[in-house]
Amino acid sequence: MLTADYAHAVAYLNRHRFPAYVSFREHDSARGLGGGSDAIPRRIVRTSDGAVVTFRNNGAERDDSSDSDGNNPFRRNWLFRPACYVPLAEVPWRWNGIATTRFTLRETCTAGDGTVAIRHLYADPQTLEPIAADGAIGLNDAAHMTVAFEVRYETVDGYVVPSAVHVHAVGHGWLFWARERADVTYSNYRFYDDAATVRRQASQPASP
Repeated sequence: MLTADYAHAVAYLNRHRFPAYVSFREHDSARGLGGGSDAIPRRIVRTSDGAVVTFRNNGAERDDSSDSDGNNPFRRNWLFRPACYVPLAEVPWRWNGIATTRFTLRETCTAGDGTVAIRHLYADPQTLEPIAADGAIGLNDAAHMTVAFEVRYETVDGYVVPSAVHVHAVGHGWLFWARERADVTYSNYRFYDDAATVRRQASQPASP
């Protein structure tokens, strides 16, 4: 059942299950050597290819990002690519005080410097809907840094979507010690079946 359960869990994250467009708000913050905070206006993403889009006055669609926006959680090569992992184990686990099923994963795609490696996927023990995933970002030995991260998910209108990414970097160099944290949150999700619905609803105020 291990392989079947993992396939069931990650199927919730397949963007081809989503309507044609999804929009959301993004808020970025960082603490440490370079602190700051930034709220990103509402993004509209075409789920077929993960590109951020806008619409001209005549209704024509314009591709603004060509799938290159690093914080866009629907782009093709975002943090967690389920096809690049196989499950090694499945056990009951308490995550943040919540009863979950934890999958331990092994990466099968080519790894290297700067590569994200998911270690665990946490899912609802009844439905197997993803709740969170954690892992690390690989750096070369000379970097003297360790970078851990966590992705959190929530269910909105029946779709499992990323709600937050937390990254924690710790390391040292000549005469310094660094501890930095970066957080990205995603909120106010909306889903659209066609471009006309996007143009009609995207101008409406977002819920708080």
